[in-house]
Amino acid sequence: MTSTQAATADPTTVALDRARALARAIGESAPFRAFEAAQEALEADADLGARLQAFQVREQELRLSRSWGGADPEEVRAMEREWEELAKHPVLAAQVAARTELLGLLREVAGAIGEGVGLDYGAACAPAGGCC
Repeated sequence: MTSTQAATADPTTVALDRARALARAIGESAPFRAFEAAQEALEADADLGARLQAFQVREQELRLSRSWGGADPEEVRAMEREWEELAKHPVLAAQVAARTELLGLLREVAGAIGEGVGLDYGAACAPAGGCC
């Protein structure tokens, strides 16, 4: 869209076009590409995937137990130790690092949008307890 077209176009249409351009730019960014590669590597490691899935099931069970006040402190410590061991796996460590870097970029983008429109965009768009 040219600047002349943008000046006469509906502001909502312009905003959506620019949002799509922003999405493409994020998709082409180094943090996004690194995350994609790390995620693909994680998904390709069947053994690690199974271990991670089993951990997540136990973690969810523990979370439910905690919400009812019935979590055994030793179980909590055991889960923490298990995560520490899992997180040492180079494929998982790379995925976590790449995800952290991508989230940093997305927070910066949310901050820039918020600055531009005069509100805390991340807080306004995040679900309760959200990431931003």
